[in-house]
Amino acid sequence: MRRLARRGAFFVGVATLALVSVPARASSTLEFPDNGVGAFSRGGAWLATATDPIAGFYNPAALSMQPTSLGVGANLALQKICFTREGTATSPATPTPSISATYPTSCNANSGSPQLVPNLAFTWRVNRELGVGLTVTPPAAYGALAWDDTAPTRNPPFGTQELASGQRYLSRGVKATVLWPTLAAGYSVTDRLHVGAGFVAGIAILDLSSMSMSQVSPNSLRDDAINDTASNLKVKDLFVPGFVLSGLFEATDNIDLAAWYRWSDPIRAKGDLEVKSSYYDATGKRTARPTISRSDDQVGEDAASVTLRIPMEARIGARWHMPRRDVTPLEREGHRIDPYPTRDPLRDDLYDVELDLSWTNTGANQAIEVRFPEDPSHPGQSRIAVANLGFVPANADVLTGYRDTFGARLGGQYNVLGNRLGIRLGTWMETSATDAEHLTVTGVPAFRAGVGGGAVFRVGMVDLEAGYQHHFNAGFDNGGNGKLHAVAALDTSASPNFDYRSYHAVNGGKVTQSANVFAVGGVVRF
Repeated sequence: MRRLARRGAFFVGVATLALVSVPARASSTLEFPDNGVGAFSRGGAWLATATDPIAGFYNPAALSMQPTSLGVGANLALQKICFTREGTATSPATPTPSISATYPTSCNANSGSPQLVPNLAFTWRVNRELGVGLTVTPPAAYGALAWDDTAPTRNPPFGTQELASGQRYLSRGVKATVLWPTLAAGYSVTDRLHVGAGFVAGIAILDLSSMSMSQVSPNSLRDDAINDTASNLKVKDLFVPGFVLSGLFEATDNIDLAAWYRWSDPIRAKGDLEVKSSYYDATGKRTARPTISRSDDQVGEDAASVTLRIPMEARIGARWHMPRRDVTPLEREGHRIDPYPTRDPLRDDLYDVELDLSWTNTGANQAIEVRFPEDPSHPGQSRIAVANLGFVPANADVLTGYRDTFGARLGGQYNVLGNRLGIRLGTWMETSATDAEHLTVTGVPAFRAGVGGGAVFRVGMVDLEAGYQHHFNAGFDNGGNGKLHAVAALDTSASPNFDYRSYHAVNGGKVTQSANVFAVGGVVRF
């Protein structure tokens, strides 16, 4: 009976992982503004400024007004997410039905470790009208997440014990390498109107871990760590095509206007699954030697496929800048290091202020497709099995609960010393991408905002830059009434309404998030 109770463990692991882990790292749902130290220091209000090489992705039209240059930067993110698992009167939240201990608050294990997110960009000014660029940038996200699968739990009358943690069905960890290499060009139609486009050849490598549930019953609406299985899914897509389009209009000597649009093909990742069974013992403590099963041992490599839609994005921006009056045209020309006209706020302006508005089509990602090779003799069942434990269904699609988001960014720069030192400030906000009933722990897409600043210091051809942001998050609290149900393989009561999901939600409770992000980098203009 115990063996039958665990049947479908592969299915459980993959579907649970897809439910929360994939969207958090591969879409723009949890990105903040933005890569590039200049943009980041201004709260992302940079679309109409766009004077660094990373504009090859964020506004390629501006490449036609940049000198040949190289930009290198990195964000250092410290993120803390805490989840308090709560139940309801009919579904108490405890590690196993046999104990009365309630889950303690769990926070990500790597909250004190900064995650490095680098970027690189190069611009070549071909002639007076044309500039081309190569940009390699990841999503502006917080990096890897790590969660413990056990937590110190008060268990009367036995004191405090290391028992199964409350967030384990949502995630045990996320590691990802997602890059958007972009080849772009900007062209000046007139001295004031510039257009640009870029081709994106994305790369996505995802390593996702969580716990899974294997047996359920409408008569037992509680977790049962004894039957849990630990799952690890590794998938990759080494070519994710897409494009960016933008326009920049220098309307007057003081006002610049800009627009940007991004489209991407879905991530269509393939890979393999590993499952560790007998992960906990009868008391909810981790066992020393779980049994390991692998999909590639049975049906070959890349048996699992995950399809994730990357949402379209659009932004518009307006910039007011005050040119320096104390510099004559002859002196301004003397500061130039290139033979063509360029836009250089540190050299030419006293200050500037920019406002950008954004829309992200997150709601298009309503379902994540998770598929396995089907067994022709058993429709709906895949050819992947765990010895004596059952098979993985061929279709393990899951819903996300996402909706479109809207954001605003406001920032600017004041040049304390012309062509030498500039100070930047900025703030941003973005609406929630889901509701409390769909909360997860791989990210918190509630109403979010941030505030920060930075500085740029020029030494000859080199701009040295640094920035900082603190991020606020409204969090979610559903009072124990979540909507994310663990995928389950066996209903011990043989209910005709069984739909391969647990009868109780596994995301009931509240989640909070805060972050501090630092950015450092430099630009060399040749």
